[in-house]
Amino acid sequence: MTTSFGRSLLLDDGDLVVTAGRLQEVESVANLSQALTLRVLTPFGSDPFNTGYGLDIAQAFTQANPVSRVKQLVQLNLVRTLGTDPRVRDIREVVFDDDPDLLAADPALAPAADDARRRRVRTVRVALDTVAGDPLTLLVDVGV
Repeated sequence: MTTSFGRSLLLDDGDLVVTAGRLQEVESVANLSQALTLRVLTPFGSDPFNTGYGLDIAQAFTQANPVSRVKQLVQLNLVRTLGTDPRVRDIREVVFDDDPDLLAADPALAPAADDARRRRVRTVRVALDTVAGDPLTLLVDVGV
C-alpha cells in the first residue's frame, strides 16, 4: 500500500512558485515536509479557521526563563505540534544545533553554533517517522 502525503502548492520562502505562468505543486514526502514546516512556523492560534494549529512557544518567551528552560519548552511544543499531524507516526529526536553531543560528533558545526548563539537563533533538527515508515528530518530556525 502506498501512503499519500497529499498535494499542495509549492512555496519558496513563503511565496508561491510560478514557472512558465503555472503554479507549481508539491506532493508526497516533499509536501509533508513543507506542511510540517509551515505548521511549526505558524504561531499557535493565529489561523482563524483552525485555532489549534501552529507552534505554541509564547510561554517560553513571555516569562523569565533561563535558556535551558526555553529550549525544553520549545522541544516539548515541537513534539506536540508535529505529533498532531496524522501523517506523523513518531518523533524520534529534537536536537538544537548547539547540543554538546552533536558538536562532539561534528566539530565543524561549532562556528555556526557560536554565530547562532550571538544572534539568539537556533536551528532545531527534528527527526521523525511518517505513518509509511519513512524517516524525515526537518530543520527549523527558532529564537532562543
